Amino acid sequence: MSTNHKSVFLTLIKAALCSLAYVVGTVLSGMLISALHLAMPNFLPPNANPMTQFAYFACASLLIGFGLLPLAAPLGGSRTVRWLALALLIFVCLGVNTTIEIRIFSTFLAHGGALVLTANVILPALLCGWGLSTLGTSPAEEPPLLERVRSFFSARSVAGWSWRLLLAILAFPFAYFLFGSMVGPYVVEAYRGGIAGLTLPPVAVILKTQLVRSTIFFIASLPFLVLWRKSRLSLFVALGLAHWVLVGLFGLSQAVTFPRLLRILHSIEIGADSFAYAAALVFLLLPRRSENPLPTQAHAAPVFPS
Repeated sequence: MSTNHKSVFLTLIKAALCSLAYVVGTVLSGMLISALHLAMPNFLPPNANPMTQFAYFACASLLIGFGLLPLAAPLGGSRTVRWLALALLIFVCLGVNTTIEIRIFSTFLAHGGALVLTANVILPALLCGWGLSTLGTSPAEEPPLLERVRSFFSARSVAGWSWRLLLAILAFPFAYFLFGSMVGPYVVEAYRGGIAGLTLPPVAVILKTQLVRSTIFFIASLPFLVLWRKSRLSLFVALGLAHWVLVGLFGLSQAVTFPRLLRILHSIEIGADSFAYAAALVFLLLPRRSENPLPTQAHAAPVFPS
């Protein structure tokens, strides 16, 4: 096996271990919640086999390590900064966002449990984020974090940032309603019929929810815009894939009680949402290299760890 092939192979093994870290963190978090006598919402149908559902969860967790690998490997910044950025993204998407979606589009949290459900993701997000932070390497002349932040925001004027940030916040609701309208006729009856606990809120509630989701997605994605060391196109692909995995594929691959057509169409829809939103963030907010005063070595391609 050549040195390059060995490096890629070891990186893939590390990505799988990051997925395992998420599983272990979830188990430990569940044990802690049980020890504290907190009520964890139960999403399993009455006749479901817990071991079978755990197997679905473990397999779905593989998507996290491999889906976030293209985003984690090229990041700049210290290992601690990379760790916190990746953990924040995982927590926001799988903790905060998932709780919001379940609260709005189902009846599972009608009797409470939202805070416990959200807190349950903190430990697995930290463990998985720590593992993912080891996939990247920092060049010898890595600029300090504050210099990166100043460079990023000094690339444009206040007015230039203002309209770009506004469009970035509005991008997700626009993509959501655009692609949602394409699959809506095929899935709306499942929500209206209350299948598997689904429910359909008023349009005004959906709009407010998407604005909130867009804002938290923006907060979680901003560190990657600042820390990215490769091209804008590569960030678009990596960030879109990460959002697709965390917001859609991870949960839908486990939702075996949902109708199959609904799961397939929502997976495609969320993929379109994720890449459209990533495109908006990257091409609106990430300065071109000619606009960024950071030294060129800050943008060097990453070297996979051996």
